[in-house]
Amino acid sequence: MDFFKIAALISPLISALLVGLVTYNLKLKTTKFNILYQNRISAFREIADKLTKFKNFCNGRIAYFQGNEFSPYYEAHTGTLHYRTEIADISTLNSIFLSKESKLSIENLINSMGMLCSVELASSKNDKELNIIGLYEKLLNETEECVETLYSELNS
Repeated sequence: MDFFKIAALISPLISALLVGLVTYNLKLKTTKFNILYQNRISAFREIADKLTKFKNFCNGRIAYFQGNEFSPYYEAHTGTLHYRTEIADISTLNSIFLSKESKLSIENLINSMGMLCSVELASSKNDKELNIIGLYEKLLNETEECVETLYSELNS
């Protein structure tokens, strides 16, 4: 047997082996991508749920300070610190699914929430009603921006 006959016998086997390896690698990557995308949707849903609950809390506090104690969103025994902790925990837990822009947006919101926690603490110690409606409105807008960033990222 000369070289060309051996090559003619072996080349289909080598081609089949290469095609099999490439197909396996592509299928593996596709499966990983699908699993990551499915988990990404649930992660975004969890983060958006916590952000929406905080938005409702802000709406309830704004209504309370405007004299509407019967707002459906008003919570008497909960503060910003509770929501700050929840949002920080859930965003850290799902940070692998977030882009740098989303992480930065949530981080800025958490920092702003820390400032509001301090104001809430100061207002409870002094027993004075501070005009903090503006802070709640600012955080409400920041939270809406975070949600919009998440949804725009999810669509891309």
